[in-house]
Amino acid sequence: MTSSPKASVDREQIYQWVQNLLNPETREQSLAELSKKRELVPDLAPLLWHSFGTITALLQEIIAIYPLISPPQLTAQQSNSVCNALALLQCVASHQETRSYFLMANIPLFLYPFLHTTSKLRQFEYLRLTSLGVVGALVKPDDKEVIQFFVEH
Repeated sequence: MTSSPKASVDREQIYQWVQNLLNPETREQSLAELSKKRELVPDLAPLLWHSFGTITALLQEIIAIYPLISPPQLTAQQSNSVCNALALLQCVASHQETRSYFLMANIPLFLYPFLHTTSKLRQFEYLRLTSLGVVGALVKPDDKEVIQFFVEH
């Protein structure tokens, strides 16, 4: 564990939160904690990507709220939880080591339903904004692979 000027991060606690993403009963708390700490853990994206079942758990969070999009029934708590999952996916999308894997798995396609919502409720605005953050993280480095992905899809 290295110390940084921002804050100290307990690696064992990070590993525990990643593992807890697999359990639906502990997922929401782990999403919140990992989302808060994501800037402090430079290798969080590869850790998330290469940990068994973690990306699947994040996608489950996303897919679970599809039925709540139309008609708009999403609560603030549900929106917050899925936005935490999206923040972790943004971390994966923006990391040089995991960006290509993220695209090859077609994960941005899971965000399209959120981008097409029209509700003006705060929880939907937050959902759209966070989804755009994932897309923005992908296109930021002007990567030809990313541009080609969005042209094709």
